[in-house]
Amino acid sequence: MTPERRSLSLPAEIRSEGDTITMRGYAYRFNELSHDLGGFRERIIPGAGAASLDGARDVLATFNHDPNHPLGRMSSGTLRAGEDGAGGWYEIDLPDTTTGRDVAELLRRGDVRGSSFTFRVLDGGQRWADQDDAETGLPVRDVLSMDVLELGPVLNPAYPTTQASLRSLVELLGTNGDREEGSAADHTLNLPPLVRALFIRGEN
Repeated sequence: MTPERRSLSLPAEIRSEGDTITMRGYAYRFNELSHDLGGFRERIIPGAGAASLDGARDVLATFNHDPNHPLGRMSSGTLRAGEDGAGGWYEIDLPDTTTGRDVAELLRRGDVRGSSFTFRVLDGGQRWADQDDAETGLPVRDVLSMDVLELGPVLNPAYPTTQASLRSLVELLGTNGDREEGSAADHTLNLPPLVRALFIRGEN
């Protein structure tokens, strides 16, 4: 599936041990509903990213998703990550580079507001929730299994409406959206126009 990106507004921690400056943060939290992603909300189920964060993939850490500003990576041991009871955590030994020093100072000042990560939902790794979100009436996508590709601190966590997210919703509606009798298309009647249009386009 197409890579997607999510953010979390939760400040990271920073600590110093000798010459090493380490930051720790969460890339995602379990069972928390996202903002409106353009016609649906999303939550990450415990264990969804465990395999890739446990070393199955050489995840890269960057600042503001910019590969020109690397901070660490799994294969070198400068990035460590995993899942605990709260969500997907990560630790980075910040490099003694311009980017690393800048990130350390921005963290100390409180200018870095959160973290973000790039991921790809694996085949069969999503489901259509049985009930829509009670607060907004929007459908909810549960992410069960995903491949985490990249993560790191960001200045301003964003919640963009992305075509990738909408396509994922279309695929989900087309595969297991039949929560009641009738076709998946019947369940798009109450969806926002953009999502419904994408779904109909996907069936043609």
